Amino acid sequence: RPEARLLVYHELLTVLPCVDLLDLFTPKMSVVRSTSRLFRQTSGLASLVHRVRYSQTSAVSGATVNLVETQVDFASQLKAHPAKIRGRKWLPGSNSPNFPEFLAPPEDGYVHVFTPSGKVTCPPEECAPSMRLVINNVLEKRKEGAVLFRGLPLSTAEDFSKVVVNLGLKLTSYKGGGGIRHRLAEAVDTASDEPPEFCIEPHHDLAYTDHYPEKIIFFCIEPPPPGTGGETVLADVRDILPRLDKDVVEKFRKLGVMYTHHLPSRGPGIYNSWQETFQTDSKFDVEEHMKDHNMHWKWHDNGALTDWTVLPAMLKYRGEWLWFTLPHAHNNTYMKCNPYWAGSDIPDHLYPQHTYYGDGTVIEQDVLQHIRDVIWQVAVGFQLQKGDLLVLNNIYRQHARLSFTGKRMLAVALAMQDQNYPEDN
Repeated sequence: RPEARLLVYHELLTVLPCVDLLDLFTPKMSVVRSTSRLFRQTSGLASLVHRVRYSQTSAVSGATVNLVETQVDFASQLKAHPAKIRGRKWLPGSNSPNFPEFLAPPEDGYVHVFTPSGKVTCPPEECAPSMRLVINNVLEKRKEGAVLFRGLPLSTAEDFSKVVVNLGLKLTSYKGGGGIRHRLAEAVDTASDEPPEFCIEPHHDLAYTDHYPEKIIFFCIEPPPPGTGGETVLADVRDILPRLDKDVVEKFRKLGVMYTHHLPSRGPGIYNSWQETFQTDSKFDVEEHMKDHNMHWKWHDNGALTDWTVLPAMLKYRGEWLWFTLPHAHNNTYMKCNPYWAGSDIPDHLYPQHTYYGDGTVIEQDVLQHIRDVIWQVAVGFQLQKGDLLVLNNIYRQHARLSFTGKRMLAVALAMQDQNYPEDN
């Protein structure tokens, strides 16, 4: 609507007065993106490759741990402790009649579970070669979305770190990420420091940037007690896209998505500062990062930072066009269902994150609801156990967390795509 477009222009120009409207709302890029961009020779790529950490392959000769695929009865777990979805407090969109009443369990083969065939007495790093073989076979060769390792001698963040730095993956950091995390060990952060009563919507890590990881690895340090919530939720975009309204998909395909962030300077009571988000106190370093990744920004007199970028909604990956975008989970309607922000009376653009269509117009509420309805209709979930290590293809699978009571602690590590798949040539 013209009036909606003008309202967004007015709101953004109050914080971005020096920006040319043509630069702001005309994406200087294609409205589709391809993973082949990872291998183009550009200055942005040079900076990206310079910053990621290449882990060293373990010195152990060969695979010393025998891992076998194992059947797990996820359905019995959810039958004993059903996870209510429809009407769940602090879950965006959950009052929709199109939401499933309860979270469904994964079907056989949705999550491939591997356990050791016998007792394992080796240190964590010596488990890595066998795990890497499984990851290569299941996620890379077979194009599956998730593999879960269970029963290995892992219990701490340090154990997890010793494994991930020896997997031979191209590890990267969460720099520029919108979630709240803190470092636990080398290459390992907390998965989320959000309030436990808050439901984290299904999303891909860093899909609102051009430096998203291909793999995301979770490790369960402390699971929630049975019946207290905290289920890990997964949704496959290959199930999502065919169910989305074709007109909705076409509009996003044509316009892309504008992602905005408003980040105050570090201080008492701050939800998430630009210093924490970009892992630096240097404005120069922040600006260099944003230059490298085609982002726009503005500093405010109070020390706050506003940044924005426009990205395609569709991604060509391994020869297939995928729905790889977060218009729902990055929209401020998501933040408004966070206890921290509930009841806040502030303009849309001053929330920590928000989304528009790529031309700057408002994304309709019924469109956001439709996207949420479809995602939760195909979502599945289960409780992780202590010591579980879950590897996801971050492009195929969205992940989420339901609210919980008591204690729950997961760690996370990220890895970039490190090969050029023949399907994308």
